[in-house]
Amino acid sequence: MRVHTTQHKKGFTLVEMIVSIGLFTIVLFISSSAFLAVLNADRKSRATRTAIDNLNLSLEDMSRRIKTGTTYNCGGGATGVNDCPYPGDTILAITDQNDQRVIYKRGVGTGAITAGNAVSGCGSTFSSTTQGCLIRHITSGTPLLVTGKDIHITNLRFVVNGAAPLPNTVQPYVAVLVDGITTAGKITSAFKLQTTITQRMYDI
Repeated sequence: MRVHTTQHKKGFTLVEMIVSIGLFTIVLFISSSAFLAVLNADRKSRATRTAIDNLNLSLEDMSRRIKTGTTYNCGGGATGVNDCPYPGDTILAITDQNDQRVIYKRGVGTGAITAGNAVSGCGSTFSSTTQGCLIRHITSGTPLLVTGKDIHITNLRFVVNGAAPLPNTVQPYVAVLVDGITTAGKITSAFKLQTTITQRMYDI
């Protein structure tokens, strides 16, 4: 007589399968969300870094022109020199090494970019009526934007000392104070920059 025995093999129940798949899905979702958040943060960080680098290049160019220039006029006078103590003025005029008059000032809004020391907008490429920008105008040419749309210049001040003639015995220098906000997508970062530039040409 042959005896048949039945072997029972254990497996997963339906409930166990559902729980396992659910846990796997949750872990996968959390991991994916964290990964995407890191990618997004990195992208925003790179955009902010690019904006700051562009601003630094603009300020370096301005600093070089001021350093090698003469006849500092705080207030943007077309000729002559003018000192102004802190808190300074919003416009600076200098004579650069090519003997051209250069004016730096802050523009605001979407209006036209104006020449000289007149109140100016930032041009039609800017979409906000309150956004600020930095403008450079070489009087023999067209006024130009120095900063892009990703930078909002909220405050720009120039402090000048030593530009006045004798009996002033201070070597001329300019302190530039810039406040602003960089924008990268929905991420904004405030910044404050200050640099002091001394005239290279000896003038005491």
